[in-house]
Amino acid sequence: MWDADGRPLEAFADFDTAHQWAHGRMRQAHTRLPLTVDDRVAKVSRRLSHARCELVAWAEFAVLPGCDLPSLHTPSAAAPDSTPAHERHDHRHPCSQPYVGRNPRGSV
Repeated sequence: MWDADGRPLEAFADFDTAHQWAHGRMRQAHTRLPLTVDDRVAKVSRRLSHARCELVAWAEFAVLPGCDLPSLHTPSAAAPDSTPAHERHDHRHPCSQPYVGRNPRGSV
């Protein structure tokens, strides 16, 4: 759960409990609204303000190419790559990767 400044307020095991807690929290004097409750598994959020409680469905608009930095996957003679697999990125040249959503006429 996040306040209007993007500061984390609390973490919960389930979305419904977080949603209920947010309704109580928004009535507290020093709470910066709107509050946002994220469900990363279902890819939805609740955005709470005094005026409404909105359900926001996340959407993936495009998958963009990686950056053009040298590959982190190539082992170096100086030091072994200790970067965990889940933190590694695809660093192929951006022109070698397709751009999803590109208009064939060239305009975006």
